[in-house]
Amino acid sequence: MRYLIDHSTSVTFDEPAWEHQCELRLAPPENSLQRIHSLEITVDPEAELHRHIDAFGNDVHSFSLLRPHDHLTVHMQADVETLLSNPFAFELLSPERERRWLADALRAQPRLWAYVLHRSEATPSAGHLAEMTAGLGLPGYHPDAVLQESLMQLMEWIGNRFAYDPDVTHVHSSLDDVLREQAGVCQDFAHVMITVVRSWGFPARYAMGYVDPGYFEEGVPLATHAWAEVLLPGAGWRGFDPTHGVLANDSFVVAAVGRDYQDAAPVRGSFKGDHQGEHPEVHLRVTPQ
Repeated sequence: MRYLIDHSTSVTFDEPAWEHQCELRLAPPENSLQRIHSLEITVDPEAELHRHIDAFGNDVHSFSLLRPHDHLTVHMQADVETLLSNPFAFELLSPERERRWLADALRAQPRLWAYVLHRSEATPSAGHLAEMTAGLGLPGYHPDAVLQESLMQLMEWIGNRFAYDPDVTHVHSSLDDVLREQAGVCQDFAHVMITVVRSWGFPARYAMGYVDPGYFEEGVPLATHAWAEVLLPGAGWRGFDPTHGVLANDSFVVAAVGRDYQDAAPVRGSFKGDHQGEHPEVHLRVTPQ
């Protein structure tokens, strides 16, 4: 599939802000599963963009606005071709071979341990998870079956157990909040899945990006989407979207990945000023070609 992505974020300040430092993780990186045909990022007020690749492989653009300003607008346009038409197109390994494959991968790439051992309020420890999910019928990992079967059961459980409600949680909600309310949004459902998979001992990470607008109900404003990615033995990283109950395919465009939301926030920054500014106004258009 090929998509034109148009994303803008605007914020206004009641009084001027200054020394504004900002990082953007909006631009889809080029890799074996997606090809970037064009990319343009502009900032108003105008600022010089600097690009680097972070520890998680994300394409990061940063800038500084030292002079006073009463507004900030970031605009990104990208032409992206996605290549993963069939996420099931790989050879299934036996459960025993899966565990050997994983051990070899962790030995060869020690950085993968960050996606197994990382703990935060959004992705807490296995013990805390067990305490918070007591009585909820949380499915477990079946060592005598391929990992994918357990993952599909987990994704189905999240879809059945949790209600989609944007008014229940906010961007910094903990997993406790989500489990207590049994409701949330795509970010929350991704954190639930990541936490459970890590408790099984498998690498899992947070993915943020863009999805074909056909996945959203008519009239619902399009927004960046979040899902979980699991290091699937024999296949590599594969996306699992518990919000829609599907594996990520060529309808999904990855913009950034990380251990949890904090690593993959689309826009992150700090500034000096007496007022926080209005809530950011975000506009997104994803056009299939």
